[in-house]
Amino acid sequence: MKKLVGLRPKTLEIHGGGSLQDRELRQSVQRVVAFPLGSPQRAQRLFDGKEKGFVYTRINNPTVGRLEDKIAAMEEAEAGLVTSSGMSAIRLVAEYLAYSRGQIISSNKLYGGTFHLFQKFLPQLGIHTNFITDPYKSDNWKLGIMKALAKHGSPQIIDAPKFMYVETPSNPLIDIFDIQRLAQIAHKNKLLLVVDSTLATPALLNPIKLGADIVIHSLSKYMGDGEVIGGIILGKKTLIDDMRNGWFRETGPCISPDNAAILSYHIESLFGRMAEHCRNAELVAKFLANHKKVKKVFYPTLGPKATANRKLMPKGFGGLMAFEVQGGQKVAWTVLKSLKLFWHAANIGESRSLVIHPATTTHGKMPEQDRIAAGITDGMLRLSVGREDPNDLIDDLNQALKKI
Repeated sequence: MKKLVGLRPKTLEIHGGGSLQDRELRQSVQRVVAFPLGSPQRAQRLFDGKEKGFVYTRINNPTVGRLEDKIAAMEEAEAGLVTSSGMSAIRLVAEYLAYSRGQIISSNKLYGGTFHLFQKFLPQLGIHTNFITDPYKSDNWKLGIMKALAKHGSPQIIDAPKFMYVETPSNPLIDIFDIQRLAQIAHKNKLLLVVDSTLATPALLNPIKLGADIVIHSLSKYMGDGEVIGGIILGKKTLIDDMRNGWFRETGPCISPDNAAILSYHIESLFGRMAEHCRNAELVAKFLANHKKVKKVFYPTLGPKATANRKLMPKGFGGLMAFEVQGGQKVAWTVLKSLKLFWHAANIGESRSLVIHPATTTHGKMPEQDRIAAGITDGMLRLSVGREDPNDLIDDLNQALKKI
């Protein structure tokens, strides 16, 4: 199979992972559980991972494989492994890399579900996370690694740190981190760098080009345009193959071929959609930053880090943002309930604009001191800015803010 190579990023959203032998305008859906194995010798080679081929849809499937190849091409990764959700991808990576009672060095600027997984549930499996407060500072990561190494050999933790973990942009404060610098720190300490790049997508950032070892996406957000659930892990082929033939195969967090096909179709419009999300969010952020009833706006084009942020992500920052009002939860809820165009829903990257109150929902299970340390206050609202006319979104926010 002669792969299509040398294509530009925008073309890869349509042709990525394809070959000159393709004969379908759209990827067909292979709704099948098992595939013919051929001879007993070939079956043994397939199950041993010594021959490439399709065995069982829980392990691999042509429709799912095409999605993996497409996103891997877009991310400039050697291979990809699609999972049932973004959270299943995160859990699989954590268990695969740190299963032997190892440690994780993680930013504390995380989606609430990830923080809760790292803080509460992984320790029940013997995997411990060292959270880095103020992860902008390189020295804090280095100190975190030193503390983790000091724990090595204790009764509870018998293994060393295995990887560093960061979200960029982060959810919900849209912190932008220097992947190249973090990769240098990780590799100097013989750790892998794992990056959740969900909010950037391959349209805005390619962490592997900057030194990341593994990239994770929740495909349920921008890439799937809010229609289906899915996740993906990207990295070197040897690592992805080992994960597929081991932890993935035996724990089974696979995606259905139908969902994989839907995701493949939506990705064909990713670059155009992301450009609209970026434009609208920047305009909404500018409006809110100048509103007298808004205490603070969280978007990378604003504040003292704006110039540095643009250097790190020159293509834009996506549609997620947050803002804080004076008066805490009660006032924030008043604004939320007064919005008309913004739907109250817990997703990101839909065509419709969405709003949610992180402190009582997406980050509600974080201990209060950890939530405050991460910068998530009671007066904060998170917006997933959609693709409506930005002036209508601004008008809606303006009338809602007048209610306080």
